[in-house]
Amino acid sequence: METRRVYSETLPYADLVRPRTIALLARYRLELVLAVRPWDEPELPRVARALRDGGVPLSVWPMLSDDDGRWASVHNAPQFCRLALSVCDALEAAGTPPRDVLFDLEPPFAHARALASMGSREPPAPAGLAGLASGLVRSATPAFDAASRALGRAVAEIHARGIATSTAVWPLVALDRPGGREWQSLLGTPVDALGAGHVSVMMYTSLLEGWSRRTLRRRDVTALLAAATARAVRRWGSAAGISLGCVGTGALEDEPTYRHPRELAEDAAIARAAGCDRLTLFDLGGVLAREPAEAWLDAFAAGGEAAVGPASKRVQVARAVARAATWALGRPR
Repeated sequence: METRRVYSETLPYADLVRPRTIALLARYRLELVLAVRPWDEPELPRVARALRDGGVPLSVWPMLSDDDGRWASVHNAPQFCRLALSVCDALEAAGTPPRDVLFDLEPPFAHARALASMGSREPPAPAGLAGLASGLVRSATPAFDAASRALGRAVAEIHARGIATSTAVWPLVALDRPGGREWQSLLGTPVDALGAGHVSVMMYTSLLEGWSRRTLRRRDVTALLAAATARAVRRWGSAAGISLGCVGTGALEDEPTYRHPRELAEDAAIARAAGCDRLTLFDLGGVLAREPAEAWLDAFAAGGEAAVGPASKRVQVARAVARAATWALGRPR
């Protein structure tokens, strides 16, 4: 099933409901995935009505305060569930229920910032990166099952209301064996236990290239995108999706971005050629800030050439390290 969605994380609601913004979303038949912080709830019904009247489908992206971790994980599952259900309550009361609720499953904001900062200064050793991540989530591992149950109950309740759910996940999660949860447990992000209807792997080639400090080149990250997409489709079938980007910066405020719409067009074509047609773009604020917005949306909607050459030595090494780490995580202790 073909779907095209666009995230909106940092764009002020006042800019979102401008006639030109709504007209662009409607023209390209994009579903909006809108970040909702706790303090946004009072304004949300007005925004939802404007989008409905403009013919734009709305999905919501609950997002806690940064001090509470921002994204859903084992560290904040009860708080996240309360926010997700509260957002649904507010929209249903206003007669504008969302199409979908996104469970953005990532390590807490402070941990993600630390990892990104390390990557932006110098290429991190894979073992060092895995060690840091392990240390960050080790204390939460005993709570993994409890968090899985809490998040799963929230998903079930949302489904009972006739609202769909989706998840956004780190690419490493796709390496977990069917029935396994090696990377999910390490990152503190339950995925499979939730039962969401859509799993979107955040495969942002601009981040991989930019944060590698030239260790990975553009042709390397497109090869990794193709491999990750194929892996996601094998693992989750028709529920698999890919999040592409970045056009603009997000929560960390310094994310490397695409140099040109051609790179986005190429990424969209690669993901489709690898068997995935459920794509989400990060993000609307970047699209509007880098005019003409139509150039970015044309690239996302139409795509370009899916030119992926033979895997370089860098890509072969990266994939070998990932497989070895997955094997090591799955060993009995």
